[in-house]
Amino acid sequence: MHPFFLLFLLVQMARCQTSNKPATNATLFPTPKGIWTTEWSKDGKYIAIAGDDSTIWLYNGSTYRLYNSFKANSMVKGLSWHPTENLLAIANMKGVQLLDVKTETLTTLTDIKTGGRGIGWNYNGQLLALADGNGVVQIMNKYGKLQRSIPKNERKSFLSIHWHPSRNIILTGGDEIILFDTTGRQLNIFRIRDQYTGILSVRWHPSGEFFASGDYGHEDEGKPTLLQFWKIDGTLIKQISGHHKEIRNLRWSNDGKYIATAADALRIWSSKGELLYTGATEANLWGVAWSPDDKFIVTGTFTNGKVKLWNNHAKLIKELTP
Repeated sequence: MHPFFLLFLLVQMARCQTSNKPATNATLFPTPKGIWTTEWSKDGKYIAIAGDDSTIWLYNGSTYRLYNSFKANSMVKGLSWHPTENLLAIANMKGVQLLDVKTETLTTLTDIKTGGRGIGWNYNGQLLALADGNGVVQIMNKYGKLQRSIPKNERKSFLSIHWHPSRNIILTGGDEIILFDTTGRQLNIFRIRDQYTGILSVRWHPSGEFFASGDYGHEDEGKPTLLQFWKIDGTLIKQISGHHKEIRNLRWSNDGKYIATAADALRIWSSKGELLYTGATEANLWGVAWSPDDKFIVTGTFTNGKVKLWNNHAKLIKELTP
């Protein structure tokens, strides 16, 4: 082999070993598949989508074109944008990863060994929590270093998590609703109904005065799917039926005037629980997220992998494609 050619090969191999930039997966997965979650970055620049194809898809939040895609460690069940930085926390089936969009660096957190569905940053972005599949809330600092593990009484999987908008109170959903503080103290625990049904999504109102929950329900067994509003002490404020499939996700608008639910349709409700708008879909929705200005909503579907953009009256604007 010519010495110059050998030197060229060695240089190329060294570059591949030291590069922190993940390779794009657009050629491996031409379209998203099995979408679990959609999240719009706080500055509106990016829309993140992920699911069972083990890929994080980033779309431009203005042009709605694919910006990049990154290979995760395994199937992704939850995403959360940092409140002030374009840093994306990723909950997959093996643990947690952080994607720094500026440097395009995907980092695996070595302190976390169990995957889960629920992940979220606290209000100032100094803490990150994973509600994992073993019934433990793992609290990390901003850099992914484990600070505390909080197990619940029954080691059953958590399904959802959300931090209070101005206090370090952690809201979780699973078999029941449990609230914790960061010391591990349990603040409250209550079941949402007599019959068991998984609580797939919980979300504080932006005011922090109350929160919403969306459950699985089993209509064929006489258990309607419910959207419920709660006070922190467990007092039920409002109970709303009308969904015909499970509520996979729900999100308050940033101004707190509306709540959008992802189920057999996109539904937009007032903060008092009045149904305002409905957007029909051909398949159940799993992901839902508002744009920072509350003018648009993006949804994702598990069964067909479709990503759709709606206005705030649930009118379909376009379908996003890579």
